[in-house]
Amino acid sequence: MRWLWLALLALASPAWAADCGGIDLSADPAIKPDWKAYADTLVNGEGLLWRIDKPGLAPSYLYGTMHSTQDGPMRLARKAAPYAETARAIATELGDLDASKKIEIGAAMLREAMAPDADTFAGLIEGEDASRVEAMLAAKGTPAMMAHHLKLWMLTVAASLPKCEIEGEAANLPEVDQSFADIGKARHIPVIGLETIDQQMQVIAAIPPDLAAQQLKSMARGGGLADGGYATLLSLYDQEKPAAALAVLDAAPGVSPQERAASDDLTRRLLADRNDVMAAHAAPLLAKGGVFIAVGALHLSGKRGLIELLRARGFGVSKVW
Repeated sequence: MRWLWLALLALASPAWAADCGGIDLSADPAIKPDWKAYADTLVNGEGLLWRIDKPGLAPSYLYGTMHSTQDGPMRLARKAAPYAETARAIATELGDLDASKKIEIGAAMLREAMAPDADTFAGLIEGEDASRVEAMLAAKGTPAMMAHHLKLWMLTVAASLPKCEIEGEAANLPEVDQSFADIGKARHIPVIGLETIDQQMQVIAAIPPDLAAQQLKSMARGGGLADGGYATLLSLYDQEKPAAALAVLDAAPGVSPQERAASDDLTRRLLADRNDVMAAHAAPLLAKGGVFIAVGALHLSGKRGLIELLRARGFGVSKVW
């Protein structure tokens, strides 16, 4: 089973995995990823920090983040921080998201997701699947009575959140992407969003109910694999091979063809389709040189990833580490 966090978080070492539970599936010799089938996805799949060049311009840098509050991703962010500290401008997916802005976004998502007069499970999640999904959501803080009146895209987001990240957000721990925005604020460097909040929310809210239902049922049936999904992301991110997680989790036992198809569709919607928007917004910034860009690591790799999209626009892109 592949996990929606692959797309929502974009993506830390086995030493960190204990903080969030689960087993690193990439270390299981019984799991045999089909690397050939994922060749296009793995283009530029190794590395987190990339240099962007064009003759006559100061170099810019592109950093693949993990939207996380955990110590490991924050440590890697500190390694990349000097490149942001000397930038002319800093760009992240949504720009500067302070605590009040996050509350505003959460409230807007909830308003969009409410369906008080409808049972959102009806005809899509029933019987034993409904019981499993209800239990999974209740464990993440969404009681069954409320779950049945939230649109399924919202429930998919809620179910995908690892417990450790829920706790980190509740404790107001620093988060990787915001740490770069904070550098900008402290040094009076402009902080720019490559997407608007509305654009990002429209992408998530456009997930069809049947697709969200398939993902919810898959996650609920996954048991320990759900925790293993995040532990795997943590491990491969620390190894600077985040894109490999897509192939590893797709090779986990018990993945049906329908689940693979649903995951592929979600990955396209939440990653590749958004890359076109971010590349278009990044290009005029990069045309002036000296920019630091920090976005989820899985947006960088693949034939439709940001690195290839920027190369197609005439920029030289090379790995730093």
